Amino acid sequence: MKVIVVGAGVLGASITYQLAKRGVAVTVLDQGIPGEGASAASFAWLNSNAKELRPYHHLSVISMAEWPLVARELGSSSWLHRNGHLHVAATAVQAAGLLARAELLESSGYAAIPVAPREIPRLDPVIRANEDYQAGVFFPGEGHITVPLLIHELLDAATAHGATVRHSTKVEALLSDAESITGVVLEGGERIESDVVVVSAGAGIGGLLETQGISVRTEGTPGVTVTTSPGSSKLTTVLHVPGLSVRPDSGGRLVVRSSGIDADINLTNWTLPEPAVQALFAQLGEALTDVEPAAVRAERIRIAHRPAFDGLPAVGFWDDRPGLYVATVPTGVTLGAVTGRLAAEEITTGKAPKLLAGLQPGRVESMVG
Repeated sequence: MKVIVVGAGVLGASITYQLAKRGVAVTVLDQGIPGEGASAASFAWLNSNAKELRPYHHLSVISMAEWPLVARELGSSSWLHRNGHLHVAATAVQAAGLLARAELLESSGYAAIPVAPREIPRLDPVIRANEDYQAGVFFPGEGHITVPLLIHELLDAATAHGATVRHSTKVEALLSDAESITGVVLEGGERIESDVVVVSAGAGIGGLLETQGISVRTEGTPGVTVTTSPGSSKLTTVLHVPGLSVRPDSGGRLVVRSSGIDADINLTNWTLPEPAVQALFAQLGEALTDVEPAAVRAERIRIAHRPAFDGLPAVGFWDDRPGLYVATVPTGVTLGAVTGRLAAEEITTGKAPKLLAGLQPGRVESMVG
């Protein structure tokens, strides 16, 4: 069996690895450098914290448990950080919602530990216990992933199993005959044939489906993450405070996200204006005791369109296009482990996994006709 995977983010790299270790002749194509698309702009938070649809929640919990197995197989876990997550609420309404969610999660076996605001520094001494904080919850099973390192490890392992990795290779269109998808056409005209094409190109999926007359929106709104300069903070856990998400990165860096600054993205030149960056660092200083906003610099600013169908995973064969397998999830960092495995099982056996029931592309097909 020959399979082409389009897109080498977390999801594409995981599928490639799982196919290759099953003996499939797999080629993964990425238009840039693997992991430099939406995966690079991800906050990379490992969680199933607010996924209300039960199949989505269960799939996420399973995937969180599978990442350590993947680490064992790869012989490296330096990309996997199970350092927990603290969520803080600053109003009575927010606090009530947070504590209710924690109670619901705990009832299903998902660890969620209420933390009084005054006790927050005991979890991490650099987190500021601000006077307006009303409640906190610590989720010890959550964490984050160093995405570029994970993708590198997955693709190296896939290559060791015989996979071919091609970067800076843009797929222009899908090839088809009267019955099925038969391969891809690259920029410049090169054609590569295969038995199955896995389209895991994030926001770019819609453009490829369009070449087969399938019109569906897969490009969400742009989002931005900022990685600070080394030595910015000694934060050890993932932290959400009102208006700000922050987690540790290597060398004392921080990865920072705030949905409030997404509106400040300059869509003409695809940049984040300096005043927005400085406002973000000011928020950091309010949240962390060891951050001096004036001393922090932006080492990397990543902007990307989030992939979007309907806010849920869509993974499986496209019913009326044999040979076309679509894989897109809104939380690829969390779901990458289990989705890679299930996709490889379905592609090699032809059997749709029960875990993906209700999360397959069929519901998207019904939207587009």
